[in-house]
Amino acid sequence: MRIYAVADIHGKPEHMESIYRILDQHKPELMVIPGDMTHFFNWSTVLAQLDSLPVPVLAVRGNTDLKRIEPRIKKAANIKLLTSTPLQVKGFSFVGTSGTLPLPFANRICLNEKGRLAALPNPMEPDTVLVVHVPPKGSCDRVGKKIHAGSRHLARFLKSASPSLVLCGHIHEDFGVKTLYQSTVVNCAISGPGSGAIIDLEKNKPPGINLLQPDMDEK
Repeated sequence: MRIYAVADIHGKPEHMESIYRILDQHKPELMVIPGDMTHFFNWSTVLAQLDSLPVPVLAVRGNTDLKRIEPRIKKAANIKLLTSTPLQVKGFSFVGTSGTLPLPFANRICLNEKGRLAALPNPMEPDTVLVVHVPPKGSCDRVGKKIHAGSRHLARFLKSASPSLVLCGHIHEDFGVKTLYQSTVVNCAISGPGSGAIIDLEKNKPPGINLLQPDMDEK
């Protein structure tokens, strides 16, 4: 199964234009958004655009996605918010948790981060994709190329839960892919040096990851 993972759209028209081109070029079967679809009060237009895309959209809320967008998403035909309850898509299990609490030189999923993580399956089934907004501490989370500002609790959780793939964003400048314990972590932010990632999933195999650069989606 081919998915297009892209975080941090922030409701920007230029990002949606890139998304349209990438969908047309790479023909994914599913789009996954690890938060920041919208930008605080600017949310109606981008949600309507996402709802009209030619592929299903799975998402979690980030720090710029206000909780008020959830009733709108529940009415959407094409967008589904991921929760701690696994969602099966073509033999793969998708779980997620929404939110981000930015702190100086560190980030947490929310105030009740431990409780939120405890609600997720642990250990996770093989071929599980975990979708969060904030990266785990030490993986795709560098600010200024020096300071690791990801979530410590999320990093500890991955050690025991072992999802095969973790999709995140939030820290735009550390777009990329890393391995943490048994998990492949992909920061698929579009608000920075990247344009998201095309990921090919096969049962019981490592994910095939194609990191997209802004100039690539013009080709």
